[in-house]
Amino acid sequence: VRFPPVGVDQVLGLLKVIHNLGGRTDAMYINDAVDADLGDLAHVVDAAEFLGLLKASGGDLELTAAGRDAVERPLREFQKYLKRRLSEVEPFASLARFVSERGRVEVGEVLEFLSSFGYGDEGAKRVLDWAVFAQIVEIEEGEWVVPS
Repeated sequence: VRFPPVGVDQVLGLLKVIHNLGGRTDAMYINDAVDADLGDLAHVVDAAEFLGLLKASGGDLELTAAGRDAVERPLREFQKYLKRRLSEVEPFASLARFVSERGRVEVGEVLEFLSSFGYGDEGAKRVLDWAVFAQIVEIEEGEWVVPS
């Protein structure tokens, strides 16, 4: 299963909406509240499930303990959780290796590398955004990707 190419903000937005609705809700009510059209919403839910932040069953969406923590605790703790979680899965594990072996890689080259996992341009950028947000890699001077 490939990591869905959705934005960090979309997943956090979804978690906040569900949290504000008591931690569990029908997926039908979410679409209006989240910055995603219905096609995208399924991917946002998939990403949140992939990250262990959400359980989806029978049309209901429910926050896991990690999902509640992501909303209630400091952002820094959520970033640490993501780093642990993403460092072990693809394409993040390969991305971390790719960048550390080289020490410093141009952003364009990293996006090309990510496209080898089946991502288009936008998807590759979003995966890189997750890697930066989770502090797996950093972007230096706007053009270099370096290990964190």
